[in-house]
Amino acid sequence: MKFNRIAIIAILAILTVVLAGSVSAFDLGFLSGGDSEPQEITVGGIDFSIPAGFDENEEYKMVNEKSNTSGIDYYMSSAGFEDDSKQKAIYILVGDYDEYNVTDEIIEYVLDDMDYEKKTINGHDGYLVQQSTSSSSSLMAVEEPICMFVYEENGDLVFLGATDDSYFSDVII
Repeated sequence: MKFNRIAIIAILAILTVVLAGSVSAFDLGFLSGGDSEPQEITVGGIDFSIPAGFDENEEYKMVNEKSNTSGIDYYMSSAGFEDDSKQKAIYILVGDYDEYNVTDEIIEYVLDDMDYEKKTINGHDGYLVQQSTSSSSSLMAVEEPICMFVYEENGDLVFLGATDDSYFSDVII
């Protein structure tokens, strides 16, 4: 019973990210002038490194925004980044489900209809998903390919979305 409730919450968190990103295939907005040094950031209590040349778009920032589904409270924190050309983007979302811990079993359940491969990036075991217009998933319609890496850290759901999966090894510390 708890597994199903957590799986539903994880699905909702991923859907939130997917819907935010699918508006224009990760066209994150209006910023200009990328940083020349990598940026150390913390999202949902987890540290990440954003590669040089990316700036944060405040439009995609969430800090411990509380939500509730099926009687379970959860908190989402997120950040979105793009380069000067607005063609390259990175999106981070961390979902904290209070006393419930996200497990690999839950992530696999959520990704069931998607084509994914198990992968380890910087010591974090997770799931790499390549979404494109030809993907079989009904979670989002994508104009350009989007890469996702989903994993668990400290019982929280960590979702990374990017226009290129090579960014994940830079972002995950």
